[in-house]
Amino acid sequence: MQSSELELARQDLAADRHRLAEIDRVGDAWTLGPRRNERINRHLRAALADAGLASGRVLEVGARAHPRLDVFAATHWTYEVLDIEDGSCDVPVVVGDITDCGELASESYDVIVSVDVFEHINRPWLAAAEIARLLRPGGLSYTSTLFAWRYHPVPIDYWRFTPDCLDFLFSDLTRVDSGFDTTERRRDIRGRGRRDQVPVDALGGFRENWRVFHVGRKPWR
Repeated sequence: MQSSELELARQDLAADRHRLAEIDRVGDAWTLGPRRNERINRHLRAALADAGLASGRVLEVGARAHPRLDVFAATHWTYEVLDIEDGSCDVPVVVGDITDCGELASESYDVIVSVDVFEHINRPWLAAAEIARLLRPGGLSYTSTLFAWRYHPVPIDYWRFTPDCLDFLFSDLTRVDSGFDTTERRRDIRGRGRRDQVPVDALGGFRENWRVFHVGRKPWR
């Protein structure tokens, strides 16, 4: 190889290393800010404050392992979890299906929260209708789910959503806010186990991670 060709090859290699370093830098940028639950909790607290809700009865869907007690302190809130099975949780767990939970009375909750659940529900339109039914007039619904994320069957991974889709699903509520959270967009997310496989190459794993949220309020009569 001639010296000029060798120099070009070195320059190409240096450029490739620079690009890969930039990919790593962008991929780690999300770690410099608040983590996912911190962002969600901050947004949820702001939505509650804007709605003038400081106490009441709360239902969180699918949170038996991670109850949101740092937002809903027992001194002001009665906090319950609805999940498909019971678990080692320090709060009351109602075992049921959010797409059909007739065992829960209509208009019995002031706040209903769902985080990382809707993508795993086979019929999310029924879940949205049940949430609207369960809310008291003036009650608040907070939903955080996924627009773009790796395939992760826990136990089944059904859906991805846009803000417009969530607006449509929750059309029985008045939309307060909806949109994307792209904080983790370039995060290098790789699979966990045989059923959660993500191809890994020079760029890493899955790097297009967008969350989506919807805040709705049940109209007063």
